[in-house]
Amino acid sequence: MGFPIIKLPVVALKVLVDHLNDVELVTVSLLSRQAAWFLKVCGKKSVSFFHLEGSMIRALRKVRILELFLLEINRRGELPRWYFELCCSVGSDQCISISCNAFDVPIYFGALEDIEKFVGVRRNLKIGKLLVPIVATREYGVEKIRIFWNTKTNGMIALMDYFKDTFNVPIELLKFTEGDTKAIKRVVNHLNSTQTVVKNVRVESNIALSEDDFEFILKNVSATEKFSSYLEFGWNFTYNGKIRAKNIYIENGRWFTLRNLLSSNENETISVHRSDFQRYELREFLRQWKIGKFPILKEVNLATNVSFIDVTSGLKKRLDKCEDTFWRQVVAFRGHGDSYGIVSPTRNNHRYNTGGRGIQAFDVHDIAYPDQSGQGYFCMCVHNG
Repeated sequence: MGFPIIKLPVVALKVLVDHLNDVELVTVSLLSRQAAWFLKVCGKKSVSFFHLEGSMIRALRKVRILELFLLEINRRGELPRWYFELCCSVGSDQCISISCNAFDVPIYFGALEDIEKFVGVRRNLKIGKLLVPIVATREYGVEKIRIFWNTKTNGMIALMDYFKDTFNVPIELLKFTEGDTKAIKRVVNHLNSTQTVVKNVRVESNIALSEDDFEFILKNVSATEKFSSYLEFGWNFTYNGKIRAKNIYIENGRWFTLRNLLSSNENETISVHRSDFQRYELREFLRQWKIGKFPILKEVNLATNVSFIDVTSGLKKRLDKCEDTFWRQVVAFRGHGDSYGIVSPTRNNHRYNTGGRGIQAFDVHDIAYPDQSGQGYFCMCVHNG
């Protein structure tokens, strides 16, 4: 049972405060404005969760970290400069991880009707102006925090909205980890309707995701940085739209056809593995690139068994950008306007200076012979003027 320390005489309060460690001082200061004021009277003027050392924070239980962190940002109205990232996982077990250089706290979500199924430390957590119930359990030796809402998905959306609306925090990574159709559509539609910024999107491998759900993700999710997919579909899966991301990475790209490649004219990098692009397809891509259909393209990596020599035969070279030495060979081809593309049959990537204004370009490898997966790659780096 606690006691009202702020009712102690000032002299006694100063003695007590001198015996509190930094975490205990932060805990007291977050009780109320009056408690924080009394600490200042006692000479503790810079008490804040933001001022704790990282090692001290990481030594706390995750539920304690989350509680103190939310109270502090609610008091301050701002986030510290700790490189915060929100990672959201959509699947059968919804999760948001709050990560920074001081801590990493995964938060799971449960339905209120299921709260009695969990045994652990119970709290009412203040998120903005709301008090929500949480339970911290230990599962297989790992602490697991669950926030309970009317539904799991609504709880996840509420926390995302809190960080977006209060602190303008984007979603660093949106992961799809399971084929929960209802949750996928609910989260994606909400993100689009609120214009929430999502930097990176990743579809995990070996998950029970239907072709319809995957097509919905491709069609409706946009990423300001990178879209990655590790999911494997057969040749019969087709998608005719664009992938809205600066960079595309497809690990299992048997479904990624010439049509997908030619429609990717708003992407900076395109990497497709385990595809089988034919010579005529790669040459058609190069033809479209030469006439300016890929104005912002910087790099392309496409799985194929065709040698770059066969793909680029007949193309006009930029002799001033070519290089042929004992160490490596670099071949540059004319593109649209002043742009040019670089391919290299060497296995190692190199950086070199193109001269003039200190601009640098990268040459990337083209493996002319199949690797262990039975495939090689056509790789080209583009320098746009």
